[in-house]
Amino acid sequence: MSESISRTCMMKLQYYSSLAVLLLPLALACSDTDFDIFYHIQQWPGSYCGTKEGCCFPGNQKPPADFGIHGLWPNYAVCRTIDEDGRPLNQSKCWPDFCNALDPSLLGDLEPDLLRNWGTLSCKNKESTAFWSHEWTRHGTCSGMDQHSYFRAALEFKARFNLTRILLDAGIVPSEERTYCLSRIRDAVAEATGSAPNLECNRNERNETQLYQVYQCVGVDGRSPVRCLVAMDGGCTGMVKFPAFCATETIQVMR
Repeated sequence: MSESISRTCMMKLQYYSSLAVLLLPLALACSDTDFDIFYHIQQWPGSYCGTKEGCCFPGNQKPPADFGIHGLWPNYAVCRTIDEDGRPLNQSKCWPDFCNALDPSLLGDLEPDLLRNWGTLSCKNKESTAFWSHEWTRHGTCSGMDQHSYFRAALEFKARFNLTRILLDAGIVPSEERTYCLSRIRDAVAEATGSAPNLECNRNERNETQLYQVYQCVGVDGRSPVRCLVAMDGGCTGMVKFPAFCATETIQVMR
């Protein structure tokens, strides 16, 4: 009898030990401290739409001439070459992603703000809800926040540091003719927020370099601007366009 009980206890111990080993990497991957900063990324719609691919407007509603949120991404300060168990990775990993596959279904009160500030312009990913679901599944699930807190944090940061207003106040006005010194754009954001951003550029149909996305570095609380730990090669040149956002661009209306 006692040998049977001992055998049963041993089997249970082995089961729970195996379960702990299986769950440990997931627990580490989704821990609140398994990243160093967030990137709060906003994109300029004039630069998105002013390419050969063009853009699409959800519900046939043109968004305002304002920076729109791309995402709030957890990021490592240094890219990793081994996983949580010390095993070498096939390629370096610079951020946590796809920690689980939850769906953002608790955003009813935030939806009007999300539609204004975090809409999609993609003609491949035509629904804003699909865009939000992708951002949550890939990045938000590794943020240490629940769904509502994650999206609210991104919205509040954008409202607190309005990039469009910051650049306008610095005399950096969207224009089809003018070009701007990249350092002037970076300095304007740094002065207003206390942290210099990383900048990403793309090219318009005339192959001119234009400001595309602004990566603001944010602390793990999702609220506080912090110094960007790594300089990013965003494909920019010393002088860039900051194009107007107008309906004359290549636009495809969603049906």
